[in-house]
Amino acid sequence: MQQTVQQAVIDTLDYLTTLIREGTRPEEAKTRLRELQQRHSIVDLQLIWEEEAFDKSLHYDALLTVPESGTISMSYCDDRTKPWPLRGVQRWTDKDLLFVNNSVMQVDQAIACIDFIWDEAQIVDRLVNACLLQEELEKNPVPVSNQELQLAMDRFRKARKLHKAEDTHRWMDRRGVSYESLERLVESEAVLAKLRDKVVGSRVDEYYDAHASDFDAVHVARLLASDQAGAMDLCQRIRSREMDFLEAAQKRFIEAKKLRQPTIELFTTIQRREAPAEIRESLFQSELGSLVGPVPEANGYAIIRVLSRVPATLDDATRETIKTILFEEWLEERRRTAAIQWLWGNASKTGQAPRTDVTMNVE
Repeated sequence: MQQTVQQAVIDTLDYLTTLIREGTRPEEAKTRLRELQQRHSIVDLQLIWEEEAFDKSLHYDALLTVPESGTISMSYCDDRTKPWPLRGVQRWTDKDLLFVNNSVMQVDQAIACIDFIWDEAQIVDRLVNACLLQEELEKNPVPVSNQELQLAMDRFRKARKLHKAEDTHRWMDRRGVSYESLERLVESEAVLAKLRDKVVGSRVDEYYDAHASDFDAVHVARLLASDQAGAMDLCQRIRSREMDFLEAAQKRFIEAKKLRQPTIELFTTIQRREAPAEIRESLFQSELGSLVGPVPEANGYAIIRVLSRVPATLDDATRETIKTILFEEWLEERRRTAAIQWLWGNASKTGQAPRTDVTMNVE
């Protein structure tokens, strides 16, 4: 093993000197690193670099982690530049937001991500995920064809109702996004979709076989009362046929609008896995037409009428849902073991981040 590590050190030094001699930019340097990593799988190779602002010159460091042994740090500079230990500068700047292992996210990257991830999970988790995914893709790139990119752009525009070119330009102007930046963001979505398929796609059938009943669904109608007593009274009046359910929903909607109170979507579909535990069995065992509730909601109490039930099927939508579940579990495992250091921001905003060992440097 010692001879193998020594050879990795020799080849890595040759790699570093070649980068400096040829003036290689970071993207090409990372590509060459993957080739070097394939030849020396016994060690874990990482590349770190700094670019001088005034002349755009680059300094590269390589880290060789030997399992159950330690990490070797290597660097090289030619006689025209100053060696890294003599520069007296920090390895991070105020543009950096987050380190996850050896992957860096800058503040402008994080802002660009928000539109894509805001409605999916806590923002802190999602930023960490982005670094973990960046790290994975640097080690194992996922190629995307021009056809796949076009399909991803079409889905992006359709999801945001950007049906015309002027709609897309207006969307970009509001966010200060260039078309090149938009293409990069859409490309990242396409890459992540392929990565998700690669990582968890083969496990979908197995997961469904073990959790099929979780995807049984009910179609329901709902109305929302602002307080528990009112909800109980309304529920009793509907059960006694003193008031029709739809009539009650209509009156409650109009009343809530006048009083500027929250309302609720009248018709919806609930899968078993999404149903609150206290009413799950009632939803899936009650006779059709039965009332369930009142059920506590964020803005009041819901009364639910069961309209129909739909047995689970492994259709395209269910496959996509399962992929999302499995991919989140895959990321969760990596978040547990990641070395995370925040370099920017307010500790009170990131203090709620679950499952992460966070170190803050707050300006």
